[in-house]
Amino acid sequence: MASINKRIAIIGGGIAGIASLVALKEEGCFDMICFEKTDKYGGTWNYREEPIVSVGSIMPTTHFVVSKELSAISNFPPPKEYNNFMKHDQIFEYVEEYAKRHDVLKHIQCNSEVTEVKRHDDFEETGRWTVTVKNILSEEITTGVYDGVMICIGHINRPIIPSYPGQDLFKGNLFHSHSLKGVEPYRDKTVVVVGMGCSGLDAAIETSNVAKQVYLSARSGAHVVNRVGLNGIPYDYTMLRPYLYQLMDVFPTKFVSWCFETGYLDVQFNHKLYPVVPKHHILNKDPSVTSNFSAKLICGAIIQKPGIQHFTEDGVLFEGETEVTKADVVIMATGYTWKFPFPKKDFNTRKIGRFLQMPYFQTQIKTPTSREHGVASSIWPRFSYRRTTV
Repeated sequence: MASINKRIAIIGGGIAGIASLVALKEEGCFDMICFEKTDKYGGTWNYREEPIVSVGSIMPTTHFVVSKELSAISNFPPPKEYNNFMKHDQIFEYVEEYAKRHDVLKHIQCNSEVTEVKRHDDFEETGRWTVTVKNILSEEITTGVYDGVMICIGHINRPIIPSYPGQDLFKGNLFHSHSLKGVEPYRDKTVVVVGMGCSGLDAAIETSNVAKQVYLSARSGAHVVNRVGLNGIPYDYTMLRPYLYQLMDVFPTKFVSWCFETGYLDVQFNHKLYPVVPKHHILNKDPSVTSNFSAKLICGAIIQKPGIQHFTEDGVLFEGETEVTKADVVIMATGYTWKFPFPKKDFNTRKIGRFLQMPYFQTQIKTPTSREHGVASSIWPRFSYRRTTV
């Protein structure tokens, strides 16, 4: 193969960054370097005791919400002895082994924060980019020119903490689930978890093992899917099948959702029996995948509540209630925003649905040599067009 001699900069050494390195190597003829802000590759799945701003964070007990069979790299299946739903350390080992198999770890430069990406002076003719990098340890600033840039920084790295009336008065501990690690500090405490996404359910379930009482607050509820599906096999073996696409081609989404809700979800966990019934159908919004949630509810370890009306010094008042619920800790599992960690004036961005920017080629410019890469998608077929590949 003839030499192309293209220099490619990859920003972010997580799963997307490593997959990009492998893809470029398979194509050949690229001089590539991956800039990783932290001291080690792996992104979200490189567990850290202390959360880092703009870096994904997980709990010690975090497991993946999609089975290994349906989340595997197509040409590199996980070891058969791994759990069906891999724990975070197994995911890290899996990705690390994938990188070693393709010998791309040598291309990752850690402790390197990209502070600016802008069009080079000859961009209109060459499509080249100027990338400025700061060494986290020495604070040395370097600048390089690259023929292409791949942005692999993830989309769950900027916590959102909503503001409620009286929130500043609260004297307890209030923080985002991004900072939640071990649960021992919450032993014998009364905990309020805000949000019913996967992180919110994980936070509620884990803290309920030691807390005096856990309240789970949600404005609109959520459809909860148990990891264990029919006949004891992973739920996605049954639910993520071609027939779902076919049904949605024939019938309205609302009807297909109703079939799933009544014929599958409600058989395992009838949402209508609990206070916060989802206000949407399952195919209109991501469900929350977890384990043991229904058992925690029926045992009273977790009590569902509506949204928070306002805070007091020692607790919260939930919507529709007249008595303040005392609380020692409030955990905001209220999602993340997604943005560039560097100025984006030279990039074309757009808003699609609930995402501020979506991964896509910069096709609006004359020389589309930048690429935002990653997975910012639902697990449901309805939203499968959002998936992107290298």
